[in-house]
Amino acid sequence: MNRATQGGLTLVELIISLVIVSILVFSAVPSFSTLINDSRATAEANDLLGFFVLARQQSILSGRIVTVCPVSANLKCGRNWNDPLYAFFDPENRRQITDTRDIIRILSPPDSGRRFASSLSRSYFQYRADGMIYSDLGNITWCPDNSDSRRSAHLVISRGGRVRLARDTDGDGIPNRADGHNVRC
Repeated sequence: MNRATQGGLTLVELIISLVIVSILVFSAVPSFSTLINDSRATAEANDLLGFFVLARQQSILSGRIVTVCPVSANLKCGRNWNDPLYAFFDPENRRQITDTRDIIRILSPPDSGRRFASSLSRSYFQYRADGMIYSDLGNITWCPDNSDSRRSAHLVISRGGRVRLARDTDGDGIPNRADGHNVRC
């Protein structure tokens, strides 16, 4: 049988093919990792955005105060924004859940990364019956596990109660806070 009629690969051809495939796979891994991190940031930002939009909408529709905060075991607002977040009707402004039927929605802790909330003096946010902020205006930041600010998500809550996703306004790849400074993780 001559070589022209053989259908297989030689050992050298197989090794060269494996080397080429290995180079392609290893060059794609960093890109794939970046894609996963960007997807996590987008998912967390969208979850938070939807959560706050729902809380504001419910305050307007019900005509009652709605509080958004992390809730501790005693059903009072806590300070750790990596705990589950609760949106609940709070007509007596106690910042605690007195009736579980008042719970509007619970947002699970992030699968990765950490959340930070910043307001003027409080660790919770509240909406009045007209959808305006009843407590302090502020912001929520999600930072990835590696603390790369370029991969962070930042939500800004205005006095009018509107929530928006911060953008990179100066072209450095890092979202800017409402005051124009870069988000820091």
